[in-house]
Amino acid sequence: MDIESLVRSLSQPSRLVVSSSRAVVDAVETYAKGAAATNDAYRYGKAPSTVRIGPTVWTSPAHVLHELGVATTLLTASPLAQVARHWAHVRYCATLTRQRGILGLTSSAQSLVYHHKVTQSEQLGIGLALVVAKKVLQRQHPQWTFFAVDAEVALKAGFIDGVGAVVPTSKSQKRPDYFLVGHHSAGRRSRMKIVVLECKGTHQSAAFAYGQLARAAVQVRTLSVGGRRPPALMVASCLAERQITSYVLDPPGDDELWDGDPGDFEGMLHNRPEDQHWRTRPATADEARIWPVATEGADPPDTNGPAPADELPPGAPEVFHVPEEQRGWFTRILTRAVAATALLFAGDSATARDYATPRQRGDEEARDGQLRLFELDPSWAASTATTQQVADDLHARGTLYRAPLPNGKALEVFRGVESGLYGQLANGEIAAYLRAAPLVRRRWLRSRPRDGAVSLGRDGTILTIRVTDRRD
Repeated sequence: MDIESLVRSLSQPSRLVVSSSRAVVDAVETYAKGAAATNDAYRYGKAPSTVRIGPTVWTSPAHVLHELGVATTLLTASPLAQVARHWAHVRYCATLTRQRGILGLTSSAQSLVYHHKVTQSEQLGIGLALVVAKKVLQRQHPQWTFFAVDAEVALKAGFIDGVGAVVPTSKSQKRPDYFLVGHHSAGRRSRMKIVVLECKGTHQSAAFAYGQLARAAVQVRTLSVGGRRPPALMVASCLAERQITSYVLDPPGDDELWDGDPGDFEGMLHNRPEDQHWRTRPATADEARIWPVATEGADPPDTNGPAPADELPPGAPEVFHVPEEQRGWFTRILTRAVAATALLFAGDSATARDYATPRQRGDEEARDGQLRLFELDPSWAASTATTQQVADDLHARGTLYRAPLPNGKALEVFRGVESGLYGQLANGEIAAYLRAAPLVRRRWLRSRPRDGAVSLGRDGTILTIRVTDRRD
């Protein structure tokens, strides 16, 4: 397949196979009980349950790459961050394809050597998990819009126990990947929800994915708001050439974060939150599940594949407890992280930085091993923001990356935010942005997109991938 045909295929609607059944729950529970015989960390996982979804959900390769790009925007704080933020789209644009209408891997993606497959499955697992999780939540809460926030970013503003560390630790390996922040505004009420999300991916069998979900059950239980655990979603995707299958489970919880008058909500969001200095606490023995006590020398469960790279360190996980009286503070932290993520996706690190707390920015004296999440790009590395027409009556503000191709062609990747929404974010109008973002997608669905692959998210972010004539 030539590159132009490949790029056009990225927008082709594809069915992603999903599975959530009692059999999957039983397999995950069986794995966790077996693993608990040698590792007591598994005793602290949430009890998973099934979710109503499937057997397939509609998506496209471009949409998976779009979700991955937004989710990983905050992972690159370096002098070449603007280029690195396009890497997920450039590196993985030839990995996903449609096979008889079903989403699967291309033959080139399937033929990678093992250590490259690990990275590929981890990255694509994020994009696939966000697609599935948002489909689940759209079905459960039809009038709501959910935004992905990197869990490290939100937790770093409140806790001082090494959140944001560059090197993985026994604590960080038991933390979740993302928070899905839900917003709904109608009449005299504005409401916010939070759902914890853990994303997994593998090229191994379903049995390997069950082990991943057993570990995810521990990771999603480490947040407490007002003494209650939020609901969670756990998604493990098995990547294969014939089809990709995403296994999803839905541990219950208390998901209401904020509920009140729209005017009060808007006023609350205008107040700049300050860093808190809380410490985590180990999960207590009465929070553990009643399973057989760990037996020294017992054999671990069979995973039918290599040893998992994300194996949980033994011991109780650390719990991040947000006090009940600080729900408003946590809501501000999460919504401002939503705004910063969208702006960074569009390449505006200066404005995004203004939405962060001093600790998130790294303004405090740097400690060993701590990651600066909102470093400003130096002037020589910053991309120039541009406006691009995405559809007949839809324009976006963002950054453009071009890579030369043979035969006088160029691969053009544009990442941005719909122009009106971008203006609201630049002016600090977070509540207006949250209300308006889903309306932009409805308008786009009635428009005619430009050539190439185009994906517009419910958060108003836009990804386009095109092949054009090279310009010197």
